[in-house]
Amino acid sequence: MLGDALVLIRTLRPEMTLVPRVVVEAVFLSEGSIGPTREVARQLGLPNRFKLARILKQAGLPPLHRLAEWARLESWLRTAEQEGVSLCYLAFRSRRHPSACYRLVKELTGLRWGELRARGLSWFQRQFVKQLRRSTN
Repeated sequence: MLGDALVLIRTLRPEMTLVPRVVVEAVFLSEGSIGPTREVARQLGLPNRFKLARILKQAGLPPLHRLAEWARLESWLRTAEQEGVSLCYLAFRSRRHPSACYRLVKELTGLRWGELRARGLSWFQRQFVKQLRRSTN
């Protein structure tokens, strides 16, 4: 569970309404994807995925897939720091291709996995805060 990230988001977005709050909590409690946007929207009683995207945007949040990527990457980084495992190991454990995981790290952070590990979880969380602040603009 990524409780620190939930506290961080609630602090930055205290005015979040029910739907964005439910989505954020589900994503960070599951440490990543909660399913296709279309299915999540249907489960929430929304007419389509576009309505969900608008609700998240109005709440100052990135799209669902991007939230899931940040949560997944934070989970990997936290596990790597605690257990000393490689990203390749984490990729196989989460049934993903290692190269896709390395690309995700580079896409989200602009760093290679080793560089991200060297900077650590605190740096990563500061980057996430910056992303959240950009989402409001």
